[in-house]
Amino acid sequence: MKKLFLSFIIVLSFFSTQAQQCSLLDAGDDVTVNCLNNCTTLEASFMPGFNVPSATYTIGNTTPCPLPPVTGGTPTSIVRDDQWSDIINLPFDFVYFNQPYNQLLIGDNGVVSFDTNRTTPLVQQPNGYCRWQMATTDVLPNANLFRNTIYGAWHDLLISSGGTIEYYVSGTAPQRIFVINFNSVAHFSCTQMRTTQRILLYETTNVIDIQITRKDICRTWNDGLATIGITNQDGTVAYVPPGRNTSVWGVNNEELWRFSPGTPASAIYPHTTTWFDNTTGVQVGTGDSINVCVTADTTYRCQLDFVAPDGTPYTLNDTVTVFFDGAHDDVDLGPDLSVCDNVTTTLDGTVANATAYQWSESGTPIPGATNATLDVTTPGTYSVEVSIGVCSTTDEIVIVTEPTPIVDVGADFHTCEGNTETLTANVSNLSGNETYQWSKDGTPISGATNSTLDVTETGTYSAAVTNTIGCVGTDEIIVTFDEYPELNLGNDQIVCPYNTATITSNITNADTYTWEVNGVTDANTTDTLTINGTGSYDITLTIVRGTCTVSDDIHVEILSPVTVVSTPIFYGELDIVASGGLPSYEYSLDGINFQSSNHFSNLPDADYVVYVKDSNGCIYDFPPVHVTNLVFPHFFTPNGDGYNDAWRIGNAENTPDASITIYDRYGKILKRMSTSLDQYWDGTFNSNIVPADDYWFSLILQTGKIYKGHFSLKR
Repeated sequence: MKKLFLSFIIVLSFFSTQAQQCSLLDAGDDVTVNCLNNCTTLEASFMPGFNVPSATYTIGNTTPCPLPPVTGGTPTSIVRDDQWSDIINLPFDFVYFNQPYNQLLIGDNGVVSFDTNRTTPLVQQPNGYCRWQMATTDVLPNANLFRNTIYGAWHDLLISSGGTIEYYVSGTAPQRIFVINFNSVAHFSCTQMRTTQRILLYETTNVIDIQITRKDICRTWNDGLATIGITNQDGTVAYVPPGRNTSVWGVNNEELWRFSPGTPASAIYPHTTTWFDNTTGVQVGTGDSINVCVTADTTYRCQLDFVAPDGTPYTLNDTVTVFFDGAHDDVDLGPDLSVCDNVTTTLDGTVANATAYQWSESGTPIPGATNATLDVTTPGTYSVEVSIGVCSTTDEIVIVTEPTPIVDVGADFHTCEGNTETLTANVSNLSGNETYQWSKDGTPISGATNSTLDVTETGTYSAAVTNTIGCVGTDEIIVTFDEYPELNLGNDQIVCPYNTATITSNITNADTYTWEVNGVTDANTTDTLTINGTGSYDITLTIVRGTCTVSDDIHVEILSPVTVVSTPIFYGELDIVASGGLPSYEYSLDGINFQSSNHFSNLPDADYVVYVKDSNGCIYDFPPVHVTNLVFPHFFTPNGDGYNDAWRIGNAENTPDASITIYDRYGKILKRMSTSLDQYWDGTFNSNIVPADDYWFSLILQTGKIYKGHFSLKR
């Protein structure tokens, strides 16, 4: 059974962040220069630890270099838990804490030792016991732990439960890498948990990389403790990354710790650095850095020559490209110009980031013309050369002159408000392709681009005439619109019969009045006209006041009289039919209360005066008409008392052509009689008294209209 041992730990480490270099020589990243700054410094950099005879290290947290896969190497001799491997020979000498080694042991618990025959304080021997125990006090440095050892990472693993421990050599001298892979190795006690990590030893530079791809935490064994670091021969000096001394931690995303001998400023091998144009092979400089200036894309080769400690000479090369970005704005003076006579033209050769200008006329430089712009007053061929650092751009323009249009829009004048006046821009020196722009009170009028302009408002109008080369001639005119008299004869009139229509002008101070009635000029010349007589009249008044002439129309309708036909209908009804006047009509029998219906009913027997009102409000009255109201008795009592002894229809004598028939409840005809005053029913049939009962009657008018009803005979 495994047992836990506790020990006291002292930590000694240095940490820095540094860019990772994956080869001995790096000529640097490609760089881009431009017209304004076409020079740059090329600098060769060397992998940290390049022959640094140092027992000190700098720790960096960096991104891993591209490496071969984590599988496919040579398996170690480890076959059991907690075992060191056989001695493994290195393909090159590796200097560790300033001591060279060519052999090492790999421990299955994530460690690599350069001691191949140690028994105390811990066993570090081929196929010997590889300690796994640790406590929170077992921090590095610690003389009681493994010495001369790379902990990367140290924690209890169980190779027999899964995973591989392999090693291989990558690359070629003098830049070989000895790679030790722990690939998906199971944890002791937590065999479902895995660790994938690698320890990388770099030839020549003696750099150590510890790359952790995955490390789970088995908290139920050894409290999940693990350690990353390197320690010296005596166990008194150790370099440990922050947060990675003996403690509980895990890795899900890949991390890499680099241990570089010495400091970033440490000396390197005696060497020679030579720079060449990679295309022509011409040497361009020596030294770790040089300054170059280009005007085209150029690739440089950096050559590093040095002799390794074993006396082997090496030459390494790397390239870097300086790209020349010659992009810049081109000068553009625009198209050739035809300009107006006696006009100064400013030529503008402005280019972004320009460093110098030189203007010329007809190919001859103009002394002092070194600004971005040039004012010219004479025709000619002008050019400008613009420098943008080491780049340049040129353009030229031809200037010719032409005359300005001579414009005349006429003299100022007055007109009447409401009129439309046409203004014309006359040009005495037309070339045939002029354009026009009219303005009012100094403001251009949208769309007013013809040689003529229709105006309706007082203002100062100007015409700008532009010829094909942009020469502009102008002239202006003041147009005054006098106040417009707003003539209004009022609304059309409808006049009741026999009344007089009066039409009056609202303008009483006109110079002249001219009336027309139905197209014929009237003799009246005043501001008022009267019309008599039924009929329709279309009237026009035309007035003149100052510069203004204005007319207005009105229609007058003098109505014809209304006539009516009043038709009394028996039983208290009266129908009235109207015509003439202005329909529609309203009707009344008292001249006060009017109704829209021409039918009256339930009228008492009387004489009625008929009133008609048309839609113009004209009221007409007509001679009385008599309305008869028939009275139908509801009962009679033929008992000889002289009261209600006979039954007849009251006022029936007014319907002499009507007939009356009386029935019993069975439809038997008991009496036929006329409507004369001497006709009645005494309650007998064939001289026999009929019994008290309900009886029915029908009154048939000559028109065919029938009135029916019933009454009671009481005895």
